[in-house]
Amino acid sequence: MTTSSDLEQPMRTAKILALISFVLLGFVKGADAPERFERVKQNNPGLIVDLGVGLWGWPVPCDRNGDGLSDLIVIAGSSPYRGTYYFENTGRRDPKTGIEVFKAAVQLSDGRNDLTPSYTPTGLRVLSPGLEHPDFANKGIGEAVKLPVDPAKIHAASGRIRGNQWSYVDYDGNGALDLIVGIGDWTDYGWDNAYDDNGRWVNGPLHGFVYLLRNEGTNDKPVYREPERLQADGRPVDVFGMPSPVFADFRGAGKLDLICGEFVDGLTFFQNTGTRQQPRFAPGRRLRWEGRPITMPLAMIVVTAYDWNRDGRTDLVVAQEDGRVAWLENTGRVTDGVPDFSPPRFFLQEADNLKFGVLTTPVSFDWDGDGRPDILTGNTAGEMAFIKNFGGTPPRWGAPLLLEADGQTIHILAGYNGSIQGPAEAKWGYPNIGVGDWDGDGLPDILTNTIIGKILWYKNIGTRQAPRLAAAQPVRVAWPGPVPKPAWNWWDPAPDELVVQWRCTPYVFDRDR
Repeated sequence: MTTSSDLEQPMRTAKILALISFVLLGFVKGADAPERFERVKQNNPGLIVDLGVGLWGWPVPCDRNGDGLSDLIVIAGSSPYRGTYYFENTGRRDPKTGIEVFKAAVQLSDGRNDLTPSYTPTGLRVLSPGLEHPDFANKGIGEAVKLPVDPAKIHAASGRIRGNQWSYVDYDGNGALDLIVGIGDWTDYGWDNAYDDNGRWVNGPLHGFVYLLRNEGTNDKPVYREPERLQADGRPVDVFGMPSPVFADFRGAGKLDLICGEFVDGLTFFQNTGTRQQPRFAPGRRLRWEGRPITMPLAMIVVTAYDWNRDGRTDLVVAQEDGRVAWLENTGRVTDGVPDFSPPRFFLQEADNLKFGVLTTPVSFDWDGDGRPDILTGNTAGEMAFIKNFGGTPPRWGAPLLLEADGQTIHILAGYNGSIQGPAEAKWGYPNIGVGDWDGDGLPDILTNTIIGKILWYKNIGTRQAPRLAAAQPVRVAWPGPVPKPAWNWWDPAPDELVVQWRCTPYVFDRDR
């Protein structure tokens, strides 16, 4: 929460110039949701939307019901939607994208982060740090068996560990399942406020290391050696946080290569230039499609290797922060030693809970002038959406429609140095929306704050029944003295800009009516 003492000069000295409304910066103390709160249902039979769970998805693809179709189990490790959810593949495909459509989720158990599937000769096995979860496909994380390894002895760090991913892999082809552990280490990165006056991050990067614990026993009675950090060309495998290491014969070469994710959005391929029995990895190279790096739309990606379409080639199934899950198909082509994967295509589901990403910022307002209150909202990805109310009791809601301004989809991103919490937040936007007639022309406009902290407004240049937004412009203020800004901002506002703490909400009302 910000107070006026956090600013170089109190915000109450600001005077809005020639405007009929006033921006109120509201700060609400967090509290647990009362039991009377209910999730809003889409209430729209036949509607197909993006498949998803809550904050931070962890995907476990498998044929859970044995019908020959790949199903999805997706774990959400964070409140308020924490749980392990089963999505059954209906066998239907979206006519536009060809992607599978799944039934609405059925909860199997509670959820947690750092759950990783392993596809072994005896079937699916799912691990979390130091634990295996038997019969996961039916019980989720309801049961847990300790592994003969102390998680605290894998990686020593004085800072925060954010990513601790355990899996089984027969690393050297001797039939014994070894342990692989991916560690996301934030020690060098710290957390926030480490930009110099030129916007350069002066702390270190995130680290994403991969450890191997060789099994010198058997699969029934494993005996694991001390962890060894995997190397690539004589240097530790190290990606930008949360590595999600997956091993498979991605090129059809008869040996295991390595692909890692990261905390942000990229995928790195490490070619095995050794043998099946003695792997040796070349330096990492980004996965690409048509010459451009493959990236996920959002951060906090979790990677799983799985032959989704059963064509004999190992694909990638990747989830991201907003709980959505995508398929990256292994095309079978290899370019300069790197396997080609198609860009991410997101799975779909029969609509159930009303959803638009995560950490949404909903505002109830009759946006299209039909007399029914709609929803306007932002999300972490920097998008804004209009969710139409079609009426009824309870209301029937349409699919979220991304808002455009000046003919372009609104997509606000922090980039390298737009978030005080550092370059790891490059893919976030966090628009918080306020709606009101800002310029007094009788049409509702949109105001927003974002991860950056600049208050912007979008003029409605359409009609009451068909709103259309112009490009964003700053809310301008005739400051009587130096322009106030949060004390932690490395950058200075323009002379007439309104800049406040990021992610607070602008409210529009006529103060002196």
